[in-house]
Amino acid sequence: MIIKETCKVNWCSKQIEGFDSRIKFCLKHKNPPKNSSTRPWLHYKRERILDNKLECESCGDNYPQKFPNVDIKILSSLMDVDHIDSSIKGTIKGEQPINYQLLCKICHAIKSHDEDDYNSHKNQ
Repeated sequence: MIIKETCKVNWCSKQIEGFDSRIKFCLKHKNPPKNSSTRPWLHYKRERILDNKLECESCGDNYPQKFPNVDIKILSSLMDVDHIDSSIKGTIKGEQPINYQLLCKICHAIKSHDEDDYNSHKNQ
């Protein structure tokens, strides 16, 4: 029996077809990042890496061009996914690609400081 389901990434509507009900993701999202069920923005970061778009969406720094001999895993660790509107973070609307942007650590720190969002909410 062929099982037809939709990818479990909330913004992906691709069909999954197979005989194994344990398959939860389409080909693009297979082998999801660790803890991605509680951190959906990791799928966005991975999509940007797979699409070869590992540049800061604020300053435009393109790390693969800037550092062509550095492993992509290291380069991706220099980038953060930022919630454009942090007030809706954690909601269905807030956890969509339209509310994400990939920022270098410097731009992310500056944006977070400007928005007074640089401290963990747990520590405030």
